Amino acid sequence: MVLSMSEVSIAHSGEVIRHASKLLSDYFQKNIQFTKITQLSEPGRRNLILRLESERQIDEIPATFILKKTEIEKERLTDETEHEQLSRFAHDWAGLQFLTHIGGEHAPKFYVGSIEHKFIIIEDLGISHPSLVGPLTRKYSADNLKQAESALIAYVQRLGKMHADTAGKLDLYNFIVKEIYPSIDRIHAFSDSEISKMTKLIKSLTGHYSNELDNEICDVKNYIETNNEFTVFLHGDICPDNVFYNENNMRFIDFEYGDFGNAFIDAAYLRMFMPSCWCSKRFPSYIISKMESIYRDELKKKIVSASDDLIYEKQLTYACAYWMLRGLQVLDEVNLLEREWIGSSGPVDADSAWEPKTNASRPRILSRLEAFISLAKTTGHLPHLTIAFIALLERLKILWPETSGMSLYPAFQNVV
Repeated sequence: MVLSMSEVSIAHSGEVIRHASKLLSDYFQKNIQFTKITQLSEPGRRNLILRLESERQIDEIPATFILKKTEIEKERLTDETEHEQLSRFAHDWAGLQFLTHIGGEHAPKFYVGSIEHKFIIIEDLGISHPSLVGPLTRKYSADNLKQAESALIAYVQRLGKMHADTAGKLDLYNFIVKEIYPSIDRIHAFSDSEISKMTKLIKSLTGHYSNELDNEICDVKNYIETNNEFTVFLHGDICPDNVFYNENNMRFIDFEYGDFGNAFIDAAYLRMFMPSCWCSKRFPSYIISKMESIYRDELKKKIVSASDDLIYEKQLTYACAYWMLRGLQVLDEVNLLEREWIGSSGPVDADSAWEPKTNASRPRILSRLEAFISLAKTTGHLPHLTIAFIALLERLKILWPETSGMSLYPAFQNVV
């Protein structure tokens, strides 16, 4: 959708565009005006995305920018409060500004933002949006398998580098957040009410309850909330479509759930089969081992304890427990015990083998339970939670007799 300036003024407020022009002009110390504005987002989405083309093409000034505006919904019902929507906006802004400040090309460059109009202006990475979705969802072939592995290597290397580069920089991030939205919600934590609901759900489904089990669940909560040398900046929603990947250029986008927390909340994504994502399938075990090793090599360049097997294994086990407990919330929220829920699927390439009708939720729960149980048995951590999850897995298999685990991503489907 290409809009003239008058159409933008009607549809998106000329005041927003004028303010964007002023902020960029102040940033570059040169007059920036826009000759063309293209709406990239679909109508009705929670974020308005515009490509702004400037009339000047001086070397130090990009020809195009991306404006991302959070549409605060007040008049119609949404799943979020206004405070939650503002928190998402603030996390996105703070994450991009923080990563731009420290350098390293982990994300698009942040230029300016407007608290008043709820928008940020960032680097334009290009007209198309190549991501991990393409390589992972193409039909298996030797060449597609190779490309999928290469893409995942770039993904885990970038993740490891971002975590290593941001370790020890919590104060800087907090300073940026405070300037944007001081009452921001912090993301990677469990409330006491959430812990209580999880404990009751485990008990009702499995009959398991003990002080030891309760203590282990609280240990996971404390692990998530405790600052230590593994406290880094997290993307928090590090999904296949939330990256820009083009010829080994890997950068992360969409930081609405970005915040500081334990590195392994992000690092467990492959082992937990992309837990917050629509594009979620299984990886072969050798891929998980290989990618976690590559990630770890990057992490231990800055975090010495990442070289210690015992410490590393505990971090990974607790992170997987975190995602499994988050999965129990989904089990409850969408009434998955009573009915299957097919999640929505995002855009895919023309040569994708992704099948939206197979994007079911029950297989995710089963496969992630199996993944956590296998890891916890190996590491020996959280034994009471492991026993409870074994019982939960057995119970769900009885309740869902026609449900099997997740299938592999298409690119790996013929891999043993």
